[in-house]
Amino acid sequence: MDFVHESVALGVDLLILGLCVREYVNYKTTAKVLREAPQYNIDGDLKNIVSRQQDKKIPYAVIRGTVTPIGVPLRSSFVPSVSGVLQIVKLHEHRVMRAFAGFWAEQRKMLHESINEMPFELTNQQHGVEIIDAMSAAVLDVDVVYDNYESTSLSFFDHIFGFFTGVRQKGLQTTEQVLRDGSFLTAIGELEMDGQTLRMQPSKQGPLFLTTATKSTLIKRFEDAKSSMLFKIVLCSSISMVLVGLIVRKMYRKKKQEREEAKIRKRLELERRERRARNRPHTLTQDQLCVVCSTNPKEIILLPCGHVCLCEDCAQKIDISCPVCRSKIDSKAAAFIA
Repeated sequence: MDFVHESVALGVDLLILGLCVREYVNYKTTAKVLREAPQYNIDGDLKNIVSRQQDKKIPYAVIRGTVTPIGVPLRSSFVPSVSGVLQIVKLHEHRVMRAFAGFWAEQRKMLHESINEMPFELTNQQHGVEIIDAMSAAVLDVDVVYDNYESTSLSFFDHIFGFFTGVRQKGLQTTEQVLRDGSFLTAIGELEMDGQTLRMQPSKQGPLFLTTATKSTLIKRFEDAKSSMLFKIVLCSSISMVLVGLIVRKMYRKKKQEREEAKIRKRLELERRERRARNRPHTLTQDQLCVVCSTNPKEIILLPCGHVCLCEDCAQKIDISCPVCRSKIDSKAAAFIA
């Protein structure tokens, strides 16, 4: 294909465009449900408000409160003075790898992740709302309380082994993230009344958020992300249109060239037939004429039957069976009759 490179580029661009459109729709939908979500204060009236709703739940609501553990809080593994309700410990390996082109590029690979969590609620004075499945939150604001990087000392053998395997370890990084008790968070999700307990959990209408940002700030983030994604969509669409234009232009030129070549072949074939007609003898017996058109002399032998029964013009139209014996035609050749 004359436009294979453009086709590959168009395919990649359309893939990126599809991903951008999906993200744009996701951002737009999330911003819409956030804008429509009602915000409630955690107080004595909240239970009455939720209990009056259908199925005793509000599909998507916003609350703000202080993180309070239900029980004894978790202690940081590396900073004992820090306590919280959610602990995430990650171990990453930093290494350099030889890429496809032969260049060395730095990469980070997670070796281990440990998550500890305990029941907690968002409270306002003596009132509270329990948070369910906090780890599934689309936005979860936690504090990094420990971050340590240890470089790896490589021996000569390690350098040689890494050169042949294409992987060299640079070091190990250990981080610990904690959702501290006493943090003031905004929680957005499904608000449900379970017995006498208020609970917030992931909703079918939108993602769960546990963030230090306010509702308006969160909406602005998604609006900015939507605008940025819209710019990418316009850019990818423009590139796609340019690539489609190039492909259409090449296809048009190719078709135009094929039509011109077909005209030249047709004209040359017509001239050849006229020239052969002038050179043919004008006095031919019936046995010497083509069995199909009865005008031109027999010029083609059919194999394997061996019948010389067609002129060159008719031989171009008959490919399946011999018109004399009906046997299958495997090949044709010019016959020179003395």
